[in-house]
Amino acid sequence: MAAKTHIISFKTFSFQYRAQKKPTLQDINLDIYPGERVLIAGPSGSGKSTLAACINGLNPFSNPGECTGTLMVDGVDAPHSSIFDLAGHVGTVLQDPDGQFIGLTVGEDIAFSLENNCTPQPEMKAIVQHAAELVGIENHLGFAPHELSGGQKQRVSLAGVMVDDVKILLFDEPLANLDPATGKQAIELIDTIQQKTDTTVLIIEHRLEDVLWRNVDRIVLVNEGRILADMRPDDLLSGSLLAENGIREPLYLTAMRYAGIAVTPEKHPAHIDSVVLDKADTARLHSWFQAEPLPAPKPAPEPLLEVRNLCFGYNKGQHTLQNVSFSIGKGEMVSIVGRNGAGKSTLSKLICGFETQDSGEIYLNGKDLKDENIRRRAKHIGFFKIHRLEDGVLSVLLLDGKSRLLDFSFPFQGSVFGFLLFLFGGIVGEEIELDSTVAFLWCVRFRQDVICHNIHTPHQQILVHDPVEEF
Repeated sequence: MAAKTHIISFKTFSFQYRAQKKPTLQDINLDIYPGERVLIAGPSGSGKSTLAACINGLNPFSNPGECTGTLMVDGVDAPHSSIFDLAGHVGTVLQDPDGQFIGLTVGEDIAFSLENNCTPQPEMKAIVQHAAELVGIENHLGFAPHELSGGQKQRVSLAGVMVDDVKILLFDEPLANLDPATGKQAIELIDTIQQKTDTTVLIIEHRLEDVLWRNVDRIVLVNEGRILADMRPDDLLSGSLLAENGIREPLYLTAMRYAGIAVTPEKHPAHIDSVVLDKADTARLHSWFQAEPLPAPKPAPEPLLEVRNLCFGYNKGQHTLQNVSFSIGKGEMVSIVGRNGAGKSTLSKLICGFETQDSGEIYLNGKDLKDENIRRRAKHIGFFKIHRLEDGVLSVLLLDGKSRLLDFSFPFQGSVFGFLLFLFGGIVGEEIELDSTVAFLWCVRFRQDVICHNIHTPHQQILVHDPVEEF
């Protein structure tokens, strides 16, 4: 019987970005075979996105750096090839679909690669139609990409790489900007596409429970630039490696452990529908659940922020927010949740004054903010948004205490969570490197101008936009 031939093969492979002091990937040995679906998991900053960028050629051709060892992708020597050559073998869907859009309409965007290859018009239209039908976006070919929802944008990005008839589909954190329901739909779509095309699928992600909505063959665990495990899902989920490396296991497994149930491969823990529980296990779960007391109600705090009948729409006749009312008390920590497009980000923009409501009122400590501009609101409301562009590079958008909206990127080693702790004055239990002195000074300035100023200003509020998006 002939040995299986790998389609991706790393042999003692390492990669170091030109701007970094040490390798992001170290001594990687990994073989992936045709038709497999492999999940590459790891905490933020572990090197998993760098691994993906080496497979599709972004490293080192777009992001300069030094490679050692060997990496073969579908018979191509990847470090000594080019992005153009590798694009014919690997189709990549990034975590931010907006960064991949080229065309003014969905149809134009899907056809972009075909146009570059001078494909005849009749053949091009047929291929675009087929790819659109494959991902279920055929009724939106005339739409502008920015008019689509997050899930629809993912479908367009996938169709754009499907037209090249690639053998490998690489998804770099495809769930990062999607709510759980839309994330499950994205995983179902990936499953359907693979069954129809028999491609090899690599998913780079840390939202383990959502990815495992459909089967994967293996989970490769990465941390600190090294491969720690390459195991079947049932085997990895039965151990402690995930928790030890900052990856949240599926919540149903956490509940089982709290109830005193031993999680073993024989229980098939990879899927909630397939978990094997005997009568004793079920009794333990019921006993644990019923033993948990309900928290005692707390007295209502004094109102700090009040929103009353708030309405807003970006386009006339379309309401993103309609009759929204709520109250947040002093000292409360509140999370605003909702599906993609529900209006969470829009609400934060209205509170900060980036947008003006169509109707309704916003009160801060009993004062109507209607006539307060961004500058005056910034004395009481801080705004902070963070985004990881790639491993080792963070992008930060913040409104500082002097009413300046700052947007900058800089090299950073460590987790996004560690960076948040650094900014907000917490104790960071990990090494933090800020390779850019300017970036470091901005961070210190932000702590002084916003955080420290806010703490000593009565009735202060800090809005942190999607803080766990990159975790």
